[in-house]
Amino acid sequence: MTGSRGSAIVFAMLLLVLLCAIGIFVVSLPLPVGQSLRKPELEAMARNMAKAGAHAAIARLPEVVSDGAPYIRRIPLTRNLTGKYAVTSRKSGIPDSPGPSAADAFEEYEVLSEGGIDEAPGMRYRVRSVIRYPVRAARGRIVQWEETALP
Repeated sequence: MTGSRGSAIVFAMLLLVLLCAIGIFVVSLPLPVGQSLRKPELEAMARNMAKAGAHAAIARLPEVVSDGAPYIRRIPLTRNLTGKYAVTSRKSGIPDSPGPSAADAFEEYEVLSEGGIDEAPGMRYRVRSVIRYPVRAARGRIVQWEETALP
């Protein structure tokens, strides 16, 4: 009996180490993209991509206006996911000035951003915003912001 003292503890510790190794192996198995993230998480990523595109375009206004093809940017989100946004911006005209002087005049720009996940093509969001710039000021103001899920 004196020679077998502590063998139960050693056996229990070896069993715990073996169970931990199996758990680490199971957790590290690669899963397909659809199984690794739930639908609400993918929707949030797509919505945030659309918002990021809109904010990036607004930051470049009024100097840079892309009246032609959309500006497309892809951003790696996780190891298996890539997000993208496509942004178009246009000058929507100079509305009538609200006051009697030309100092009250302003210019309006419309920014349309569509964001999504490349690996989940059903997850797409669109952000439409209207930004108003006073003619004599350097900063504009967002007067309209719409977010919609696309089918």
